[in-house]
Amino acid sequence: MKKTLLFLVSLFAFTAQAQFQIKGKVTDTNSDPVPGVTVALLGTSVGTSTDAAGNYSLSIPNGNQSVVFSFIGYATVTESVNGRNVINVVLSEESSMLEEVVVNALGFKTKKDRSGTTSSTVGSSAIKTSGESAILNSLAGKAAGVKVVRANGDPGAGTSIQIRGANTIDGASQPLIIVDGVPLSNDNLYGNSSTRSGGVSQQSRLNDLNPEDVESVQILKGASAAALWGSRAANGVMVITTKSGKLNQKMKVSYGATYSMDEVNRKHPLQTTWGQGSGGKFITGSANSWGDKISNRAGGADEVTTTGQYFIGDNGQTIYPIKTKNSQDVFVDQNFDQVFQTGSFLDHNLTITGGGAKTTNFFSVGYLDQEGIIKNSDYNRFTMRFNNQTFFNNYINLSTKANYINTSSNRIQQSSNTAGLYLGLLRTSPDFDQSAYIGTYVDSKGVAYPGRQRSYRRYMGENINPTYNNPLWTTNEQVGTTNVNRFNANSNLNINPVQWLQLDLRGGIDTYVDKRVYFSPVGSAAYVNGRLDNEDYTNTEINVDAIARADFPDLVKGKIGLNATLGYNINDRNREYLYAATQNFLVNSKIQSFNNSTAPYEVANSFNHIRSNRLYSILSFDLFKQFFLSVSGTQEAASTVSGTYFYPSSDLAWQFTNLLKTPSDILSFGKLRLSFGQVGVQPGAYRFGTTYETFTYTTYDDLLDINEFGGGFRLNDDKGNPNLKPEIKTEFEIGTDLRLFKNKMNIGFTYYKNEIKDILLNVNLSPSSGYLSLYDNAGTMENRGIELDLGYQILETKDFGLNLYGNFNNNRNKVLDLSGVDRVALSTQSITSNAIVGYPLGILYGSRAERDANDNLLLDENGFPKLAPEQGIIGDPNPDWRGGLGLKGNYKKLSFNVLFETYQGGDFAERTRFVLNSFGTYADTEGEVTLTEPLKNSKGIVFPAGTTVRGNIGNYGGGNILLDETWYTTLGGGLGGSAINEFSISDGSWTRLREVSLGYSISGAEFSKRTKLNSIDLALSGRNLALWTKVVGIDPEVNQSGVDNGFGIEYFTNPSTRSWVFSLKINY
Repeated sequence: MKKTLLFLVSLFAFTAQAQFQIKGKVTDTNSDPVPGVTVALLGTSVGTSTDAAGNYSLSIPNGNQSVVFSFIGYATVTESVNGRNVINVVLSEESSMLEEVVVNALGFKTKKDRSGTTSSTVGSSAIKTSGESAILNSLAGKAAGVKVVRANGDPGAGTSIQIRGANTIDGASQPLIIVDGVPLSNDNLYGNSSTRSGGVSQQSRLNDLNPEDVESVQILKGASAAALWGSRAANGVMVITTKSGKLNQKMKVSYGATYSMDEVNRKHPLQTTWGQGSGGKFITGSANSWGDKISNRAGGADEVTTTGQYFIGDNGQTIYPIKTKNSQDVFVDQNFDQVFQTGSFLDHNLTITGGGAKTTNFFSVGYLDQEGIIKNSDYNRFTMRFNNQTFFNNYINLSTKANYINTSSNRIQQSSNTAGLYLGLLRTSPDFDQSAYIGTYVDSKGVAYPGRQRSYRRYMGENINPTYNNPLWTTNEQVGTTNVNRFNANSNLNINPVQWLQLDLRGGIDTYVDKRVYFSPVGSAAYVNGRLDNEDYTNTEINVDAIARADFPDLVKGKIGLNATLGYNINDRNREYLYAATQNFLVNSKIQSFNNSTAPYEVANSFNHIRSNRLYSILSFDLFKQFFLSVSGTQEAASTVSGTYFYPSSDLAWQFTNLLKTPSDILSFGKLRLSFGQVGVQPGAYRFGTTYETFTYTTYDDLLDINEFGGGFRLNDDKGNPNLKPEIKTEFEIGTDLRLFKNKMNIGFTYYKNEIKDILLNVNLSPSSGYLSLYDNAGTMENRGIELDLGYQILETKDFGLNLYGNFNNNRNKVLDLSGVDRVALSTQSITSNAIVGYPLGILYGSRAERDANDNLLLDENGFPKLAPEQGIIGDPNPDWRGGLGLKGNYKKLSFNVLFETYQGGDFAERTRFVLNSFGTYADTEGEVTLTEPLKNSKGIVFPAGTTVRGNIGNYGGGNILLDETWYTTLGGGLGGSAINEFSISDGSWTRLREVSLGYSISGAEFSKRTKLNSIDLALSGRNLALWTKVVGIDPEVNQSGVDNGFGIEYFTNPSTRSWVFSLKINY
């Protein structure tokens, strides 16, 4: 009681002395008011903050003291009062200071120089100059430790982003996305109708976001920086801040138009010398192109039989059975050009920004219309955003942000899929003209079959099954559409009751409906009688946070400052999947209707509901303006696990240059940092107990068919596990941030090591248990690596600037334990991506050549490698290191940027090239040699010297041999496990010119006076204009399995693109 009275008396005494009043306004260099600036009496805790209009008022003991004006992102200003009652201050945004402003995992601004964690920031200008219409793709090559890979060049194709390697085995490795403080889904979903190894390329939902709306992207890499998000943060956190208006800002209107021209960046080289057939003979309908030499034919028209069956193409061409192949025509280029084109997109964006005395507004509307490099592939995106912040008074403000998105697209079939575009196109014989792909087949009895497909395997259309689709059928007749309607919004109520305390109540919702249709008309490969699939995804996430932040910058005068945060989060995620399919159409029609079949529908309906609650806190200490310590803890409960789990973190930053008594011309700033953190991965929903599933059953004699009774239910083969725990990733990192030569050079170095325990896997069970698998915490894995970021200001004058920037990282991943399981396959093809103990995740596994104990090839009696009896490890796609190097500059109103990116080491499975050697269509098989010595082929047949044969001369260590059709169609290029797939592995290293841009701004006082415009900005950009790699015919960055932990494998995957992009922006 005595202490309380003493405090009140002291407070009264201090108030009584406060006889001097000062006031004023704080603005930036553009004369715009700066709200929220801390105005404090030097050396005390007495202070206030500016209101929405930048005004402040403060009572101080006398007029002979100093007042400090500070705000994150601006240089701190100290003003001596000297008896003045009005003090107006202008805060400048120095570039060196701006580099220090980052956001934390909750979306609040903080100073990078005081952080013991590492992060990378990509600003709006870097996103804009990339020329990308997808936000994820614009990040490639710009941050150390961050791998960004687009699955292929299809419009709207999914993009994988991975931070510091893979952090789980069977689950997704994408980071958590936070937009304006709340989670946003980045789903990349594959349903029943499209697998990752074949089908169509699915989208990444984050690419729904309009890049023009983004102010900055902050990538939080380490566990310490991300730990506040608990079991959702093992893969890192990407914090996106959208644009906003400014207080008292005159309304600004901008219209931008961007036009892109896209083309295939690498084409598979195909042979044009040899015709369809085998054994050197032309054979119609043959799968292979090991036929006769086309130039040796008689020339002119083929000799055909005009009596009997024939085919009339819808293009007017009539096809008769070939009697003698005379034509020397080849159609490789024509066939390619019939399905590929110069793709393009036109992106329109209108933005309106401004603000009054107490409000700020940002409004945008955008429309992207894209045609892909594959004909009839497209992607359209409409976006509308409204961001508003209202200051009700000096203590309360409300921020509200809303975004509506609609995307639609048609995707083309690809990869391991008889309807896949490349599979049909690249296997087609060079002497086959595919143009008459659809028409009417008339048999020898005169019976007509309209709507038949004609392919190189069925050149008369005589069989309803084309074996492989004609590429024109795939692009023109089959459908793979999606339509997504999405809405996300969030509000943040901020209350500042006293100077040192801020209260935030934040809520957000993200919801979308994704409707997909897949249609294969009668006569399609795989579904010769037609098939229709409908898929609907409905996804909703609701997030609510209540946060209190207390700031005591001078808790112990001149020695200790404290910032404390306490928050509570409620998160609710719902997903519903609805699927229906039918086949065996009654009428050969393009009408997409379930009424066109009497076959039983295939149906599926699933629900996924996850709830979680988190209590989190942060204590950040400023010790002697030199040491900055942050400690945080998150206690989480989730519906997917029993009990609660605690995720701690801490980081320490030491600004050791503060020890220097005088500033150094060499070392401008130096900081050592150390951090520790734990984060997790939640199990999937409903894995506690064994669930029921639908099934069908028919007895051998068909006396009982459960389908006649609407199907049935049975216990799932996967046994439920009530003891599930989240995966736990524990990470340590140490590093330094340096600025040299008066802040002209900056260097950031980090070493990290993490271990992920209790990785969730399906463990096989003995069938006698009544189950086939158990979902359990069964794996352990680690990552370790280094990251280096650098920047150097080469030159900076009034008119000219030149800056060098770059990054480097290597990551070493190793699977440590799989609870007795030999390997876990991440893909299901002839070459698989795997988790194997003692090796990096993603190791390539498949058929291999037999070798001795010294790894030498064991050869057969003819000098050829032999197929090993068991499959094994054949490659590692993980790189030795990755890096980016860029140069940007400006001369007056002209600006430019060049960015190179490289990926060194790592194997790549060229499965398309390998398999096409078997089919005889790849350029590797085009050669013709005249032997200078007798040589054997793989069948032991000896070809005497002087013989001219199709093939290549090889040597596997036992002398020269002849690689001809007998080799390429078996061990040297055959399909599946009958071939030595090890021979398809190549060096996957690459270096590319990722970005180049040139911009010019038309502006100035005279220009504005004449046009009433602020500026007109022009830019020309290029993406992936050059690529240097040993991989042939395809960009090694593509991935057959899309956005997946498995990578480094390509199999008839749709190609990637290079692009020229022109943009125009008018600012009013």
